[in-house]
Amino acid sequence: MTKNYGKEKWAVIKFDARISDKEKFKISNYGRILNCKGANEQLVKVSFINGYQNLPLKQQVNGKSTSRYVHKLVAEHFLERKPDDVYVIHLNYDKKDNHVSNLKWATKAEKENHQFTNPEYLATPRKRTYSKLSEAKVKLIKRKIFDPNRRTRLKMIARQFGISEMQLYRIKSGENWSSVTDY
Repeated sequence: MTKNYGKEKWAVIKFDARISDKEKFKISNYGRILNCKGANEQLVKVSFINGYQNLPLKQQVNGKSTSRYVHKLVAEHFLERKPDDVYVIHLNYDKKDNHVSNLKWATKAEKENHQFTNPEYLATPRKRTYSKLSEAKVKLIKRKIFDPNRRTRLKMIARQFGISEMQLYRIKSGENWSSVTDY
């Protein structure tokens, strides 16, 4: 038998119809899971997907492997849910902390607001990863475009950098890459 923490409560996990009837587990409000298939109940080995703890399971129909997130299972069994709540968020932003006091049901808007207030997200520097151009290339383009003695047509500059003329006009007008000012 597994030793309980103080005020730890256990609930038998009720899975959806897609999960095999042979899957028998208990979950605690601390996010721990007991395997109840054999004679002795044992703690399940912890595994993660995308940083979230998950529970590997078998499907009902074809017996293929699937899984369920532990934080969502804890919320389903120990937290009150409003009709429009779909997501479960970690209040302290720690994906591994599945204690019921750290979880909350949320709407899509609440989840997104929570994600964008994450200190880890706010601390990461933002880069333009979607762009063909680097900041150095844009500085060079702006130098060429705004050169008073320029003889090269814009079409040729666009071809030289592998971009469209429209992109070049957007850079020139400041619609794109307006953050690059010193060139």
